[in-house]
Amino acid sequence: MLQFQPSVLARSLRTRTTHTVGFVVPDVASPFYAAALKGAQGALEQSGYRVMLMDSGQEVAGEVAALRTLLNHQVDGLLLSTVGISMRVFDEIVSRRGTPCVFFDSMLAGAGAGSVTLDNAEGIGLLIDHLVVHGHRRIALLAGSLDETSGHERLEGFHAAMTRQHLRVSPELVRVCKWTQEEGRLATLELLSLESRPTAVVASSAELALGCLAACRESGLRLPEELALACFDDPYFGALLEPALTAVAYDPIEVGQEAAALLVDAIRNGGEPRQRSVPVRLVRRRSCGCGAA
Repeated sequence: MLQFQPSVLARSLRTRTTHTVGFVVPDVASPFYAAALKGAQGALEQSGYRVMLMDSGQEVAGEVAALRTLLNHQVDGLLLSTVGISMRVFDEIVSRRGTPCVFFDSMLAGAGAGSVTLDNAEGIGLLIDHLVVHGHRRIALLAGSLDETSGHERLEGFHAAMTRQHLRVSPELVRVCKWTQEEGRLATLELLSLESRPTAVVASSAELALGCLAACRESGLRLPEELALACFDDPYFGALLEPALTAVAYDPIEVGQEAAALLVDAIRNGGEPRQRSVPVRLVRRRSCGCGAA
């Protein structure tokens, strides 16, 4: 006896739903986005949705192409970590279609059906305060892309924390980078070449921290004896590095789960946009001068 398999396409034409959700990230190789996807996928599958994953390649043009592709496939909703799409383009591509979109990690203010973010300023503040306890005053920042709210908020948090500690921010100690290991390496080499180099570096992501470690090894600099390092992000390999990485930790799976829950509610019930924030905490390890966690 033949087993009848209903056509998903035919059903979607009748119901105007596909039970699929688009998931757009800047870099699918990032441990953060991989974990966020795991959290979102699990929550979405429980609600009867499948995920279509797209990588924007950390480029606005790639993000626009990904959104167009997903909308052409008639996804019911979108989960998006934006790399800096403008409101005009977002409205033109997404809003006019009426497709619910929830932002996570990096958002577009005033757009979409909601957002899930990290407390970026609080996390950077925890790192600065801890480095000050270790006696550091000349602290550098490897800042992420300022086209993304996560990068912008971490830079603002750095300035606020340094001001609170009555420390001057030297412009030469703030390096704005793309979120890549190579950008972190090059920026750290520039910092190390300064006549008065920093005694500590705060990296705005795990990738930037890895770049900083690579630059220090390339320069023969010992951590934490000659330079302290602390990072916003606690990747699964952070405790295995040498030295183990002092970091701001949070649950990226929870980020994905919360974003998925907001999106499912927006698809089914509509309503006003809602925002959620995932808490952060400090994990002390050897890269800043502490003992093992």
